[in-house]
Amino acid sequence: MKLKTIALASSCIIGFHAQQSFAQSSVTLYGLISVGFAYSPNQSGHHTYQALSGQNQSPRWGLRGTEDLGDGNSAVFTLENGFNPYTGAASQNGRIFGRQAYVGLSNNRLGTLTAGRQYDAVVDYLGLNTAYSWLGSVGDSDNTFNNIRIQNSIKYVTPDVKGFSATVLYGFSNAAGQFANNRAISVGARYVQGGFSWNVAYAEYDSPYSATNQPGAVDNDYSASYLLFTHSALNPTVYASRQKIFGTGGFYVAGPMRYGAMFTNVNYSYLDSTHLTLNNFNVSVNYNLRPDLLLGAAYIFTRGNYDRPNEIPMWHELNLAVVYSLSKLTDISMLTFAQQAAGAEAHATILGYVPASGRRQLVVTVGIKHRF
Repeated sequence: MKLKTIALASSCIIGFHAQQSFAQSSVTLYGLISVGFAYSPNQSGHHTYQALSGQNQSPRWGLRGTEDLGDGNSAVFTLENGFNPYTGAASQNGRIFGRQAYVGLSNNRLGTLTAGRQYDAVVDYLGLNTAYSWLGSVGDSDNTFNNIRIQNSIKYVTPDVKGFSATVLYGFSNAAGQFANNRAISVGARYVQGGFSWNVAYAEYDSPYSATNQPGAVDNDYSASYLLFTHSALNPTVYASRQKIFGTGGFYVAGPMRYGAMFTNVNYSYLDSTHLTLNNFNVSVNYNLRPDLLLGAAYIFTRGNYDRPNEIPMWHELNLAVVYSLSKLTDISMLTFAQQAAGAEAHATILGYVPASGRRQLVVTVGIKHRF
């Protein structure tokens, strides 16, 4: 009888600790699916009708977890996959977790330290402006559309202190004796107070996607065809030897209105000793006409400067958005993008689409997005 009592008590204790341990850990499955259709009267001179993956935000699913280690400490991880709903194929060059894959430790007072494939400070702090403003630089030159992730990286994020927070990231080349051969460095800071937020960020990619060290900090993300400026204007097979991005921007929310502004400066140095500087200016406004109806507009101006050939290309772009929420998780939207090339640039090129045959291009999309 005593043995049965002891066994029952032991089972209860073990069960209690198991439940307690389980309560201190959590794993969340999340994601979004966004599909639509696009029409353009000029992609390489042709009218096009196409099914569009990621009409309003890129599709993804992921796992996000945390384990309470006590005394304000916790272990954290994120695994996030990008995919095409129309084909089922993985995005980010077929990676299983191509959007994010990291693990680390967090402390309430000291901040969070993580390691893996991660976003740099430009994406963390300036990408927020892009996500809610229906805008992006030509060819995503400033990476605010998050087309480049940093591999082999360690990242530290401070806790929020009276509205201030900051981050620093270093992506290792992993090449013996060649620390600068495909490495990445990024820093950024943010201030938030009420409806006001302002951000500043810097990123530098040294020898990205290097021919002698391709799997370094910046891998084949850099070879995407829609990243227009990763190659020299004189030789389409010559990559950048260095890319530097500096940006600042923010937004202000007042009732149903949200005003945004951002500036980014991007410098490319190429392996053939040519250079390109791009300055991107954009402003945006969103208006919640009703709780379930959002109207948005953005204007982007990009001015480039090549040293060889000595040319100054320019682009003007106007974007309009109408988003109707069917619920808290599902919305339908219409997005319109209109671009005018100017200066030395002979072709309009809206991000993600085939360049126009001339200086003007229009793309109209309609689609549905569901979050889970």
